[in-house]
Amino acid sequence: MSKALLADRRRDVTVAHRAASPVRTVPKELVHLHDPEAVLLTNWAPLGGDRYSVSARWPDSGVYGGSVPLLLAQTMRQSGLLIGHAEAEVPLSHQTLLGVMDFGVSEDFYCSGNKPDTLFILVTVKRAGPRSLRLEQSILSEGRPVAEARLSFSWIAPATYRRLRGPYADAPWGEAAPPAPLAPRTVGRVREEEVVLAPSGRPDRWQLRVDTSNLALYDHRVDHVPGLALVEAAHQALHATAGPDRHPVRLMCTFDRYVEFDAPCWIDAAVVAASDEGPSHVEITGTQHGRRAFSVAMDLRRPA
Repeated sequence: MSKALLADRRRDVTVAHRAASPVRTVPKELVHLHDPEAVLLTNWAPLGGDRYSVSARWPDSGVYGGSVPLLLAQTMRQSGLLIGHAEAEVPLSHQTLLGVMDFGVSEDFYCSGNKPDTLFILVTVKRAGPRSLRLEQSILSEGRPVAEARLSFSWIAPATYRRLRGPYADAPWGEAAPPAPLAPRTVGRVREEEVVLAPSGRPDRWQLRVDTSNLALYDHRVDHVPGLALVEAAHQALHATAGPDRHPVRLMCTFDRYVEFDAPCWIDAAVVAASDEGPSHVEITGTQHGRRAFSVAMDLRRPA
């Protein structure tokens, strides 16, 4: 890293530390949540131009159950929504579309005892249109970079969204009982209510479990399966494929269409590359009504 870039990073981290105090949470409306305890972000500050500092705290318990993958994905999501509404002046009434979520973490990110308490997120914003943003995020713990992310968001006015969704805008909520889950240990989770996959009869395919009582993924009523529920499904499919102790160091998500509540969504896993130590690259695909709804490519950390 050049001296100029290093100086910029140190200056940004200094501003981030100032933004982190006093400890509080940002308004839940800015990050599209109903439960204030689900808000991870504590403050934000402009750094000049198209750059911002955001601070976050990760609880050891609560709605996310201390799950590092969920906490990381929510931190990235909330940071994007916060900057979109608070700084880019996107109306809160607009509906959000998450197009791409691409992030990587340090090799030791998932190691036991490494879960950070306070995080600082340095956000760079690039406008992709009147209601579209591309965001690059550098996530730091104790001044050390632990994750990098790239996300794309777009927003749709209420009337346009209703025309787009048609009858799905009034989709039933929580009426169908979810199928029986996989054993939690096979997908790297502790409790049955955390499991978002159900058996299909094939070792490389599962049915998505839509359980709206899981408040970590379904904080409030929506008309489709949230994107973070699909990211969580991909994580669990990876564990079911490669083992509960394997974690991605790079994850590239593309969301193609909404996953609806009215039909099964099938989650397929394919090991694309492997070594003597096991899978090194896995691709997860979600299909519904015979069409691809989302895809996730993962590079895996080497086994410890």
